[in-house]
Amino acid sequence: MVSQEQREQFIELRAEGLSFDAIAAKLNVSKSTLIKMSRELAGDIERLKFINLEALAERYKILKAERLEGIGKILGKVDTALENVDLSKVSAEKLIELKLKLTDKMLSEISQPYTIEQGLFTKMREKDSVEDFTMNIE
Repeated sequence: MVSQEQREQFIELRAEGLSFDAIAAKLNVSKSTLIKMSRELAGDIERLKFINLEALAERYKILKAERLEGIGKILGKVDTALENVDLSKVSAEKLIELKLKLTDKMLSEISQPYTIEQGLFTKMREKDSVEDFTMNIE
């Protein structure tokens, strides 16, 4: 006879993806009994799998938000550093190129509806072009 505690452990272990053999060894229950329990408790196992996946997705969203926040902080520092760049040392050609890029960027911002995803993508593209630009400043 399988105890209620063993049934609950079985549900948890199956939801985690453990094999019948591994669970049988852990709970000291025969594999054939576990297979029967699996049929009876399939709904509970699937619900727990779903809950575990939801928790994993939530952790991922939190980690992603933290990464994006970190990128945002770095971009803020880059913006601050660029404000202090002495553009008088930049060639006229580079200043014209920068002006054209900034004008195009401003026009595209005005003509497109803004979403968070577009804003983040735009920031990443700006960062790349700023790095390209600053590497060419002599």
